[in-house]
Amino acid sequence: MSSRPPARYEEIAMDLARRIKEGELKEGQRISTRSLLSAHYQVSPETARRAVALLHAHGVLQAVAGSGVVVLSQAAAEEFLLSMGTRLRVVAAEEELRQLLRQRAQLDEKIESALRTVIQNTQRLLALAGDVDEILLPPGSWAHGKTIKELEIRSRTGATVLTVVRGNSEHFSPPPDFVLKGGDVLIVSGDAAARQRAREYLLAAEAPQLMAPPPNDVVK
Repeated sequence: MSSRPPARYEEIAMDLARRIKEGELKEGQRISTRSLLSAHYQVSPETARRAVALLHAHGVLQAVAGSGVVVLSQAAAEEFLLSMGTRLRVVAAEEELRQLLRQRAQLDEKIESALRTVIQNTQRLLALAGDVDEILLPPGSWAHGKTIKELEIRSRTGATVLTVVRGNSEHFSPPPDFVLKGGDVLIVSGDAAARQRAREYLLAAEAPQLMAPPPNDVVK
């Protein structure tokens, strides 16, 4: 069965069948010639002829040479409408299914992209996870409202902020303009000394003075 929407001649045939079913056009009644039908429905004579031929094939109308078109059967008109209604429902269901499949394909792409991101960040964390600590930024911390760039955590302590956990959200590799808030949990990596410097730096009661750079940054 074709999944295309009804053609214009099929729409005309359905309208004529509806009029017959509802008794507007009665059995045995002679209706407009095909040329007048084309004018009534504002279609070409060929389209009107195809509509009549379709109803003739289903026993709804009878095209009699030299006598025009006669209504043949109200029951056949009702049966024709039922069959066309079924076809249109199938068409709508097929279109809905195609749309759902397209949406599923788009969702699959998003899932794959998110999964790749998780895998990449997980691999990065595993590579650095040998020396990792969690630092809870207390409410009212002097670092509240400051960006990672402003805090210069790496240059001042030698530790790297891998992730910021805020509530139920995890921000992997936060960008320099990421603004920290009291209650954030910072996951930092580095050697033991760097992690300790980061803890002291972030947990200080007030903004500390410029800290000395890590030992490996000292100019020889």
